[in-house]
Amino acid sequence: MANAASAELPRNKLTFLDKLKIAFNILPLPVVVIWALLKSPFTTRGRSLGWRRIAHDSAVRRIVKTLNRRQMRALVPTTLAGYLAFMKQENMEPLVEELGEDARLLWISPRETDRVLLYFHGGAFLFSTGPSAPAFWSFIQKNLKSRGHMVDAVMLNYTLVPDAMFPVQLMQAVLSIQRLLTLGYEPKNIHLVGDSAGGALLHQLISHILHPVERIPKLTLTSPLGSVYMMSPWTRMAERKGSHLHADEGEGDVIVRSTGTYWGAKVLHGASPSAIPYLEAASAPEDWLQGIDKCVKRVLITAGELEILCDDILDYGKHVARYLKDTTVIVQENAIHEDPLLDFFVGEKELGSLTPKILDWLEEGISR
Repeated sequence: MANAASAELPRNKLTFLDKLKIAFNILPLPVVVIWALLKSPFTTRGRSLGWRRIAHDSAVRRIVKTLNRRQMRALVPTTLAGYLAFMKQENMEPLVEELGEDARLLWISPRETDRVLLYFHGGAFLFSTGPSAPAFWSFIQKNLKSRGHMVDAVMLNYTLVPDAMFPVQLMQAVLSIQRLLTLGYEPKNIHLVGDSAGGALLHQLISHILHPVERIPKLTLTSPLGSVYMMSPWTRMAERKGSHLHADEGEGDVIVRSTGTYWGAKVLHGASPSAIPYLEAASAPEDWLQGIDKCVKRVLITAGELEILCDDILDYGKHVARYLKDTTVIVQENAIHEDPLLDFFVGEKELGSLTPKILDWLEEGISR
């Protein structure tokens, strides 16, 4: 089913009551933002941020905490629409490749080198991504180019939950890799990047290579992939024994614990026990990632110090590092979920301490 048509499905269409609730919850945003700006000088994080981030983070926190899946989805254009808006803004010709199974590759740059960044977007598997996501990875690609490292950039347009459930998104990710291999990119020159749910999808992909899922095409590689970068990966979707989700009700992260578990319940709905290690990285068995060194050469995992997922992300990083020597885990001080993307989205002149480290790490891998 085409992504555009999914918006017209009854489960995704807004009722009159939905529209009323959206208005009710959005109307107070000016007051919420003003209050956040007024109290910002009295908090450590508030003093470290520009006014744009303070306004953005307070507004987003209010929206994600009060709106349900259907209402949130209605506020964001489709991923394809966001991509087309970005390409128009950049005065570039769109290049969309249909992969089948309602998946497509959206090329952020021309196809002109033998190396590629493949981006899996975030959004809790429930929401699309706007123009800011391809813009960020275009920014990264252009900066790598300015350093003398040519690399193409492309993003996967996958089907959202509940229009398709696991393992459909995994199948679409496999199809995207297979297409890049068909185009002539060697595994060592394919560099995968993903944020939040996109990071979770990267975990699914690695898990599938190690533990193939029935009815999903096997991904056979002649050599390990070049690198994998997970920004604030969604490692914990439900409250379980051993989970370390922080109780954050507006004092830091834009996503509070109740929102994260609500979204997670939507993604996990109907999932069999055997699917959990793929869907929720923090719940995978201790030896689940044994053999990852045969899948990818190097991995970078980053988290914000204040995000509710931070401790579970760090635990996951330890599991990766147990089986892959070239694993780097970075915690950005006084930062929240997807902090580099948020800086870029609001147009901060200073993009924080993490973005230069991402560039350095990618440069090292691409130059090998």
